[in-house]
Amino acid sequence: MKKEIKKSIFTNEQELLKALIEIHCSAGIELDPMYFKGNFYKGIKEPKYKFDIIPQVLGVKKADARHLPIDNESIGCVILDPPFMFGIHGKTKEYYSSATHGILQNLEALKELYQDIIKEAYRVLKIGGILIFKCQDFTDNKTTMTHCFVWQWAREQGFYAKDLAILNLPKNKVANPNLIQRHLRKVHSYFWVFKK
Repeated sequence: MKKEIKKSIFTNEQELLKALIEIHCSAGIELDPMYFKGNFYKGIKEPKYKFDIIPQVLGVKKADARHLPIDNESIGCVILDPPFMFGIHGKTKEYYSSATHGILQNLEALKELYQDIIKEAYRVLKIGGILIFKCQDFTDNKTTMTHCFVWQWAREQGFYAKDLAILNLPKNKVANPNLIQRHLRKVHSYFWVFKK
């Protein structure tokens, strides 16, 4: 029987993660320091270590993804799913993602958070360990190509950009229908795979 060839674009987050796990970290995701409610893990093995800054479900310990109670070079695979929206004004707080995943004050706050969590992931990962980083570009008056920044910041930390998958979700809810459209609506997320 021929093995299915996995492609880089998905419409189902769990199928995307299963493909990344199969190809890049067959032992599974070991650490999720931004666990939230665990929606990644429907049909996927839960990580051994689950943290969140404000735990939402039982079994998740309180910790900041920038300062984890994990030993240096002790983890095989980490996943990060940080907030991607920034710039609080107008009705921004009414967006679904604002209510569920938070919103950062500005681009500088996003840069600081992302660089800090990338640095901490690098610290806890074993040599050859894998970081899966979910991010999304963001448009608010102008477009910020966040996935390009993530690539740059991870490379600066010492990671090798090994792979990239795209999650296409046409029903993405982040949009204000009352504004004149000046940019394409972003309905996809990126899943970077970085190797230490």
